[in-house]
Amino acid sequence: MALISDIDTAMAVIANEAVDCFCGEEQQQPVQPEHPVSCTGGVFYGLPGEKWPSTTDGEPLVPWLQVICKDLINPYGAFYHRQAVTFFIRNEFDGFEATSATDTADFVVREYALDQILVPLVRPPELQNHPFHQVTWKQQPDYPALSKYSRLFARQVYRDLCDREPFEYENHFGIKIGGWPTPVQGNQDYPGSCDLQIDMTENYTYGDSGIGYLKRTGTGWYVIFESC
Repeated sequence: MALISDIDTAMAVIANEAVDCFCGEEQQQPVQPEHPVSCTGGVFYGLPGEKWPSTTDGEPLVPWLQVICKDLINPYGAFYHRQAVTFFIRNEFDGFEATSATDTADFVVREYALDQILVPLVRPPELQNHPFHQVTWKQQPDYPALSKYSRLFARQVYRDLCDREPFEYENHFGIKIGGWPTPVQGNQDYPGSCDLQIDMTENYTYGDSGIGYLKRTGTGWYVIFESC
């Protein structure tokens, strides 16, 4: 196979693979608002009388990510026509994968319809080390990681693109809905392979440096982790 040796052609190839995504930016705030907002840490919302989820041995789960769907512009996929989706995980979870439950598990996901009334859950006192960080969403184009093209572009073209800072066609890392999943050590996965990725946050880190890739299935959510 002939390699692409013209940098303008290489750039055009990457530009043609743009996919929209929502990138979430965390900002620590001194006070959590008295209404539901997208966030990591802090107090998550749920139904009146609903309990904070825990593991089977009673350990309260970490408030991993709360997505308030109206914070997104035209939410789609797993977040379409929903009011909120909340994600909890066991502290120091070290498994490779997990399937969600709605309570009493290592990985809990709860989804709320548009017409449901939500109230702050009573947060267990053991979770003092998980501060509130508001997450703001920005819709923008997303591109594959450059590693996807290591065998398609000529070596010098590939090196020149890797050395560009800033790079116009960025694969966004961090918290992200949709787009191209950010690879850690494996090959580049395609859009649609996961609905949401959650990179390291102050409140929860998988291993030394890892990303959780979350997919909505017919019966709930499934998460798989990759780590350096």
